[in-house]
Amino acid sequence: GLHAAPVLEAFAGHPITMKWPNDLYVEGRKVAGILVEARWRGARPDWVAIGIGVNIAPPSDVPFAAGLLPSTGRSDLLAALLPALRAAAAARGPLSTMELAQFSARDYARGRRCDRPAPGIVRGITSDGALMIETDRGIAQFRGGSLELSEGIP
Repeated sequence: GLHAAPVLEAFAGHPITMKWPNDLYVEGRKVAGILVEARWRGARPDWVAIGIGVNIAPPSDVPFAAGLLPSTGRSDLLAALLPALRAAAAARGPLSTMELAQFSARDYARGRRCDRPAPGIVRGITSDGALMIETDRGIAQFRGGSLELSEGIP
């Protein structure tokens, strides 16, 4: 998401925000989603597949969906997005301080109340990508699942 957001921003005409773990938003509506799947062999990944879906035009049957600027062509978007996806795939290790700051600046959910993966207030992510939620028992971290905001925003 950190690599794709600036590219999509150029085609959306508005800032792109991110909702953990894999959604990108423009003006409060989902414009793209990222899926990463891995197969493990023992303690090491055997392979990793990364996919991204982008709404060039908003689907008419999906509420809260967004699209890019009407002039956006698929070939132009792909040509701009591919280098960003290659850079993301080449990244290794925990998120740097700079990457955490970049995510925080784009964090769609930070400070909002959520119902899942646990009821509480979203407080950001850790350097290993875990979601932090302030619950009535303190800060809890989640490394999988979906984030459901209480306001009913997908």
